[in-house]
Amino acid sequence: RLDNVDLSRQIDPEDRPEIDRWALALLHKTITTVTESLDHFDAKTAGESIESFVDQLSNWYVRRNRRRFWKSTDPEDTQAAYLTLYECLDAAHKLMAPFVPFLSENVYQNLVRSVSPDAPESVHMTDWPVADASWKNDELLFDIDVVQKVVGLARAARGQSGVRTRQPLARLLIRAPSDAAAKALDNHQDQILEELNVKAIEFIARDAGLVSYRIKPNLPRIGKQYGKLIPVIRKALEKADGGAIASAAASGETFDIVVGDQTITFEGEDVLIETSSAEGYACAEDSGYLTALDTTLNDELISEGFARELVRSIQDARKQAGLEVSDRITLGVSGSAAVETALATHRDYIMSETLATKWEVGHSSPLYTDVKELGVDSWTIEINH
Repeated sequence: RLDNVDLSRQIDPEDRPEIDRWALALLHKTITTVTESLDHFDAKTAGESIESFVDQLSNWYVRRNRRRFWKSTDPEDTQAAYLTLYECLDAAHKLMAPFVPFLSENVYQNLVRSVSPDAPESVHMTDWPVADASWKNDELLFDIDVVQKVVGLARAARGQSGVRTRQPLARLLIRAPSDAAAKALDNHQDQILEELNVKAIEFIARDAGLVSYRIKPNLPRIGKQYGKLIPVIRKALEKADGGAIASAAASGETFDIVVGDQTITFEGEDVLIETSSAEGYACAEDSGYLTALDTTLNDELISEGFARELVRSIQDARKQAGLEVSDRITLGVSGSAAVETALATHRDYIMSETLATKWEVGHSSPLYTDVKELGVDSWTIEINH
């Protein structure tokens, strides 16, 4: 879709949305890291930096900007999104050139030469990327790193709980390890709510007890060293402050345990830490961060969850029907009582997400029909173009 991008246009980073400024800041950091690493013949660090950048660009920037690419009604915002993506890709394939010369050449011919015939004939004849100082923003990079850390933990907690990703939840409780991390999370609540499909965020004290710990000796590591003391050590660990031990282990610090008339210093690898969540919550913890999803569901949340499942099914049906991502459709959905309840409340949302401009059930000859099931509920999708 390069026909949608004015590549000659310059947009100041400060005039772009935050997520664009983040992508450019990450690009600045990546160019700097790769250049310095290759100058010192450190190909491993350079390659890992490029890999991380491409992963972030794909799994965070592009995914979070889907609406701007396909559904935005603001031409200026769409231009900024495409231009930022192009700038990132243009630099990335040049950074890749020393590592994957033929692949980067192919990307260059499609990405650059296809729209700029006067450009150098080969990517290997272009100048090496230079980081733009106006892109640098370490504070924003730190903030989004914190957001991604919490999002990753909460997703892991949801996965362990068995609650579907598309099922909205009432709230997420967060414990941050520092004031700076808490501030970053507070400033970016909207991203967290959207990523995790929750309605509200609550910050809890750093001594909140939503997770209980069971500490055991790691016998393969300390069994031979302490021998007959192991039973006493096991009892001492059971009585110790599990939260403090878990925190020390996560930070790479040692901790002391009183065993009889002596004090023994242990490292984190000397013990096994088992955790369990408080009833009604799905928790995950790492590096001082704690996320706790409230898994209690009411009728309203269940209905919205059905609506999101319907959207996913309709999007799959669009693909099966051979429609383009931007094609508008006529849509009709009918099904069980739970499905009809979701449709009654969330029809406008479903139509907006699936680019449906008209609702029509029971068409005599639909372009595509599909039937889906979720547990005891089922629904029929009809699509016309």
